[in-house]
Amino acid sequence: MNKRLWTLAISMALTAASAQTSCPHFILEAPMVVNIEGHFINVKNSRESIDVEWRHHPESLDTFFVNASNRPQFNFITAGSYRYMEFPDAKIKRQLGTHHLKETIGDTPLKLDDMELLANGQFLCKNPTEQKSNVFSTALSMTWWSLTADTLPTPQSVTMRGARKETRTFTIRQWRNYSGSTLPTLVKLESEQYNGEIWIRSAYPIQALQSDPLKKNVAKKTQPQQPELFRKIPMKGERKIPLILKLNQELLRE
Repeated sequence: MNKRLWTLAISMALTAASAQTSCPHFILEAPMVVNIEGHFINVKNSRESIDVEWRHHPESLDTFFVNASNRPQFNFITAGSYRYMEFPDAKIKRQLGTHHLKETIGDTPLKLDDMELLANGQFLCKNPTEQKSNVFSTALSMTWWSLTADTLPTPQSVTMRGARKETRTFTIRQWRNYSGSTLPTLVKLESEQYNGEIWIRSAYPIQALQSDPLKKNVAKKTQPQQPELFRKIPMKGERKIPLILKLNQELLRE
């Protein structure tokens, strides 16, 4: 197939995919603050680390406060239909399109696409006549075409396949309950070119923050139409706001 025909085929495939309805599959449903740490051996065979505070708002903006090795700290903000980055030290804001999501986070193996999928979980809706499958096709990702879980709803192994035949596997060593939300707390990441460890240092309801700067920014996201990946029965209403002292005791005990 020559280059022109190949370009036409890709364009037609993307058009067909965009015409399909997007169904969110959230790993996290409730408003939560999740502190994530990761250490990797990257494609250059060098050691890299990352520290992320993820503030998840199911019905408004999600924000990731990102600190990567030897890189300026930045914030990634997404509401599903639009997204941007903030660089607080330089006081710069960068608007992002979907094609920017394939960019890596510093020299780590992670991409902006990974944070976008965590926040908005945009996958293509399945045909209701088909049998339930553990293979999910991404809707807006510029990097990953599919996600395959060995079991649901709490898999031990998840494989992602994407552009340039890139494949990576997450081995989930432990699931843990954080204030009513179940998350994979210890994860091993492997591919042919890199590997690493990711774990959740802490997670708690977002109401525990005395001041949430994004609380006033309400940009409605698309509500899920189907059962979501990795989630329990949807919770109705707001959870009771915990006391800070009680929260600290819970984290120390765990």
